[in-house]
Amino acid sequence: MLNSDIPKRILPLFCLMTALVLSACVPMMDGLGGGTGSRTPVSASSEADQAYDRGDYAAAAAGYKRVLDSGEAGARRETLLGMYGLASERSGKYIQAAQAYQTLIAEFPRGEYSGTVKLRIPDLYLLGNRPVEALSQAESLYAVETVPASKAALKLSSGRAQFIQGKYRDALISFILAIGGASSATRDAAGKGLEASLLNMREAELVEVQRQYGQNYPGPEASWYLARQAALAKNPALFTERADYFKRYFGSHPWGPKLEALRIDPNSLEARAPGSDYDPKPILASAASPERSGPTLGQMGGLKGQAVIGALLPLSDPQSSKFSQDVLTGLKIALASLGSRVTIETMDTGNDPGRVVQLVSEAAARPEILALVGPLTSREALAAAQTAQSVGIPLVTVSQRLGITTGRPMVFRVFLTPKHQAEAVARYAVRTLRLTDLGVLYPADPYGQAMQGFFLTEARRLGGRVTASDSYDPVQRGYNEPVNRLTGGQSVRRASTNYQANVNFQALFVPDTAAAIAQILPLMAYNDVTRMVYLGSSIWLTQDLAKNSGRYLKGAVIPDSFNSLSKRSQAVKFGQAFNKVTGRQADQFAAYGHDAGLALATAIGAGAGTRSEIVNALLAIKPYEGATGPFGFGPDGDYQVEPLMVTVEGTKFELLAEPSQYR
Repeated sequence: MLNSDIPKRILPLFCLMTALVLSACVPMMDGLGGGTGSRTPVSASSEADQAYDRGDYAAAAAGYKRVLDSGEAGARRETLLGMYGLASERSGKYIQAAQAYQTLIAEFPRGEYSGTVKLRIPDLYLLGNRPVEALSQAESLYAVETVPASKAALKLSSGRAQFIQGKYRDALISFILAIGGASSATRDAAGKGLEASLLNMREAELVEVQRQYGQNYPGPEASWYLARQAALAKNPALFTERADYFKRYFGSHPWGPKLEALRIDPNSLEARAPGSDYDPKPILASAASPERSGPTLGQMGGLKGQAVIGALLPLSDPQSSKFSQDVLTGLKIALASLGSRVTIETMDTGNDPGRVVQLVSEAAARPEILALVGPLTSREALAAAQTAQSVGIPLVTVSQRLGITTGRPMVFRVFLTPKHQAEAVARYAVRTLRLTDLGVLYPADPYGQAMQGFFLTEARRLGGRVTASDSYDPVQRGYNEPVNRLTGGQSVRRASTNYQANVNFQALFVPDTAAAIAQILPLMAYNDVTRMVYLGSSIWLTQDLAKNSGRYLKGAVIPDSFNSLSKRSQAVKFGQAFNKVTGRQADQFAAYGHDAGLALATAIGAGAGTRSEIVNALLAIKPYEGATGPFGFGPDGDYQVEPLMVTVEGTKFELLAEPSQYR
């Protein structure tokens, strides 16, 4: 079981729905400051939690508000806003509850609860006797909604607000829209509202509905109400005409037997019209009462005991299994710090995107699973990210796929991508080495072009200049011509390795494989470029390159995510732990798994006990002192790190710089 100081509250009443962007709606609520602290003062909210559990909702609401106003809610702010709203709702403070939910979706538009609490806002304004605001909120939210069931629920709220205002024709249209795409509960509620709207319409409005819909719903119902109005007006001839019309075209309609009762006595109990007892406000009040508003917090808590982290990895895929096992081992080492409070559940994806979608969806339906780590391959990672965002479960992926976190607030990444590396060597060259004139030689393929763009953009941002840039065909390996263009092609003193040709760049970035570099470097030296700072990427890190081309690479700058050369205490400690478990030296995938687990363990240790709190904590806690260096997550959930740098001395790689705080 988790320790009692870990928050276990999650918003009752609501199931997890697709997270949505809600930018159109709502005024911010006064008096709920947004604190920036990353640690939750659990004791400050425990009294409110206890008051809620014993049914003292007014005291609970006051307690939650005090924590929110203090600015110390930290990673738990979203849940506390939800609890403040729910406690207010249960204590009959409907407008206060609506405003709390408005604040929640304004601050966390893609959060765990935004998809559901927004559906309560219009109804709470109705309960607070403010139908005009209820209608305005329902229509504003409907305009930006994309989930059919949610759109239907919001149209139901619009219909109720219009009905209360006596706008029965408008209410009818809203109820019709609510029936399409609705859940069975929404559909039933909308049907009752539609019947009541028809009951209260004037004759001319009913005739219009009858003509518009004909034999389609609610045309038959409009015809029945027209017959009823004739009976109430004591016009037997008109009643007979309308009753015969209804029998002729809608003879099997369940309301048919009521026609005879209408003819005899339209005010009798047998002739009672559907919708005659409809009143939305008592229905809403009953739904909001403590007895009807869902399970207790203990039953609905995000942690029903032991928390689970899912390891979403291609463990059975022959090409990926070794890397997957290393990620899993690193994850276990990191989460071991939480002891029995958290367990890891392996989920074998088999390198199958379809299975990934299934596994993520199944995990989201289990509230004890707080987050997922993985997968590795590009196709799997995209499928996992799309599904995790859709179903609302945090995912820390170990993938270099570009843009994997963009537009997906539930998705994070721990991986030193090629983009990270290109930008890091540009920063090192300009900021640390104080070089101003830089060159780029890149393969003319999408990878090389992208890397050239990343490097150029970062160098210019920092005040550097890219004074030379050329490319080559990576298939034909035509290196001679671009090297000649970069160096001038006028070798003067080929017999000496000390002569340096006069070129217009102080360092050269070459984003290609070690095999390509092994051919390019001798050509540069042949053209008298013998003293050059070469900037590379982690794919240069092969022993063959250091052994065979080391004489050209003195002073080179090569980024790496994790390396046994590092003397940082965190890296050394992790390397020793990994070796003890496996008997092998840790690699980058093991380090990524460890740092993904470290981030989650830190979030849980800071008090995050629900999926939303995990997301908020991952963004708030910086830096994480990981095996790969001090790292964090940017606003888009992407990995932020300043990697360690390796160089070449003689025929060996040597540590150039330890990783530092990301800049």
